[in-house]
Amino acid sequence: MRKSVAHLWHSAVFASCGLLWIASLSYAQTQNEPGRSIGKVSTKGDLIVMELDDGALGKVNLFDLTGHTVRFTPDGSRYRVDTGPLQWDSDYGPELAGAEASLQKFAFPFSGSVWRSFLIGATGSIRFGISERSIAHDPYGHRDGGIILDRFGALAGVAGKLIGKAPAICVFLKPRMSGPHYLKELSDRVVITWDLTEPFGSLLDFTWIKTVNLFQVVLNRDGSLVMSYKELTAKDAIVGIYPVPSDTIKPVAVHFSSLSRKDGPFAAVYESFHYLVPPRPQDLSCTIIKALGDKFDFLAYYSDFRMDNQEASTPSDGPIGGNITGIGNTEHEQTLEVLESRCTGGRYQLGFAQPVWVGSNEAQEGPPEGAPVGDIHNITFYSRQLGEGSPEGKSSPYNYAVGHLGHEVGHRWSAYVSAKINSEAISLGSWPHWAPGLHAPVAFPYSLPVEASTLGGGVWQDNFDGTFTQLRDGYFVPATGYSYLDLYLMGMISAAEVPDFFILKNLRASKDVNGQPIFKAERTKVTIQDVIAAEGPRLPDVDHSQRKFNTGIVVVVEHGRSPSHELIQRANGIRQQWIQYWETTTGHRSSMTANPR
Repeated sequence: MRKSVAHLWHSAVFASCGLLWIASLSYAQTQNEPGRSIGKVSTKGDLIVMELDDGALGKVNLFDLTGHTVRFTPDGSRYRVDTGPLQWDSDYGPELAGAEASLQKFAFPFSGSVWRSFLIGATGSIRFGISERSIAHDPYGHRDGGIILDRFGALAGVAGKLIGKAPAICVFLKPRMSGPHYLKELSDRVVITWDLTEPFGSLLDFTWIKTVNLFQVVLNRDGSLVMSYKELTAKDAIVGIYPVPSDTIKPVAVHFSSLSRKDGPFAAVYESFHYLVPPRPQDLSCTIIKALGDKFDFLAYYSDFRMDNQEASTPSDGPIGGNITGIGNTEHEQTLEVLESRCTGGRYQLGFAQPVWVGSNEAQEGPPEGAPVGDIHNITFYSRQLGEGSPEGKSSPYNYAVGHLGHEVGHRWSAYVSAKINSEAISLGSWPHWAPGLHAPVAFPYSLPVEASTLGGGVWQDNFDGTFTQLRDGYFVPATGYSYLDLYLMGMISAAEVPDFFILKNLRASKDVNGQPIFKAERTKVTIQDVIAAEGPRLPDVDHSQRKFNTGIVVVVEHGRSPSHELIQRANGIRQQWIQYWETTTGHRSSMTANPR
């Protein structure tokens, strides 16, 4: 699930990749700095075209070592590095069941110590000096075993800061990859091989099918190491060696493909392979508003290039404008500083934090023929159900895109409120999403007959024996609508129209007599008056709230380029479905336009 940028940088680490350093992102400190224009703006039909200034987002540096081997040879306590033709050991040895590797025949010298055990990360890294048992209590290490990065840590900035609390080797560190890894120990070396795929099929992914990423490292008894890259679909990763830092050890950024043994020697050396640097969200909004005027409530961006982000989707920037009370603490107070930083007088309320790449799953009409069926958070899981109401037997197009838009725009009002019950304030969310135990059925479903709020929660059946069955969880795939509570906070329905609901605390998973999952929990009834008692009434009220909204759909291209046919076609498709989604999920009590003029 996504978090709006206003709350994003306070969140925990995303459970996908592996080490010990958490990116210190500058956004929290710069979110209210003034935005500036970073491109030229025009219109094309009902779309906005933003052509970026030359170099506005830096330069790409894509992986160029496929079919090559990089050798690190000790020179005292440092290393000489050179690149040559591929050296590959096709005998991988047994697959590792976990992360921990123990050597029986020799110890590997690295970072001033010798190691008979280390952790092999599932996403292409090795971590020394800690055991698999000890990282069970490490909030940043237990999910992978190797190096963990912040959820939205850009590889271009992260790579130079990985020197931290423990020595590490990045063979091909790319978050969110998965697959088997193997270890073969010989008398003079150990061979570690990864056979990984990038994540596939979900809204957050760049591909619908598995990809091949086959690489290995050889750790030699003499302290030398060899990284080899046989087949890599992925083009972004961190490659390098990171011993324990000291006053004399600073990481050096290089281009491995151009190094020879006469270069260096290096104590810590790395290369970051990455896509374009993500823009600041205030620069995106200011570019549009300065050019076309302050006429947009929301802004969504789609591009023909990828960003330095391990997720194909994007968080949001907001809430920004609009003067609404009684909806809880949305963190962004509507101060003049905040409004001016986005170049708005108060009309603009929320937007994507960065563009969504046109080739990502989210920006495509739907899964291609033959895409494998995924889990319950993958649109392919619902293909038959979604096609039942269509004469063509297909689901409505751009389900991922409108589901994400609906979720992020919903953050303008939700999910921040508490309820006051018997003089006690009870939070209804794991902010800024509804708590998993909140009963939050959708009032006007979009994809399926029964849906939970796009902002979280679930649809819960009370079995009246202290157990509850979850009929739908709160993940917005397929695209889901808004709960009665959401619609009240949005100003679409009155307090009197919100039925009583409940929240489940201390959820404990169990199984019924048929082996089906059920949950034991404590149920607390909640009424809308309990919410009003905690937050005050929603103002403006339902009779005076905003009902007409305008979204700017923006296609972003690099300097000197025009938007491709594919980009225009998909952005227009998303625009059309977004208007339909909004009117459906608000029960036709509100309208959405996407008018750039």
